[in-house]
Amino acid sequence: MIKLKIEIDISGQIQQLKLNSALGIKRTDKAENSIFLKSEVKKEIIKKYKGQVTNLIEKLHCILIYYCIKDFLENVNEIIICRDVSFRRIKNLLPLLFKEQNYLNNIKISQRTSCEKKSLGHKVALKTLRNKKLANLIIKNEMIEDVLFKFKRK
Repeated sequence: MIKLKIEIDISGQIQQLKLNSALGIKRTDKAENSIFLKSEVKKEIIKKYKGQVTNLIEKLHCILIYYCIKDFLENVNEIIICRDVSFRRIKNLLPLLFKEQNYLNNIKISQRTSCEKKSLGHKVALKTLRNKKLANLIIKNEMIEDVLFKFKRK
């Protein structure tokens, strides 16, 4: 059985509210996916939930990852995440979004080391951010709100 890795990278940090964000993934078998988050959507969500939702930036990052990888997990044994947000929080929060399907049960979640070359997902995210590649999905407020409250332990 083939064991695949997914590398994830973001272009345009979520904290930068005046800029759009794009998250890209690439599997070791060359399959890729990207999603786009408009700055207006970021501003609305952060304005609405800041102070109510703890670790909001990390949760938004997890939601983007969720939408980007959920259909690409077959035969994957490792997910490598870029160093853009608190990895410890992402590693703890991300499985909560997949708990109903147990998709992440046997998948190692690791962080890229700073000495590695650019991640496979970097180019995908950057091309999407610069409109050189169409996003596979454009994230809307409702999509974020549908998932935002699934970060419960049970």
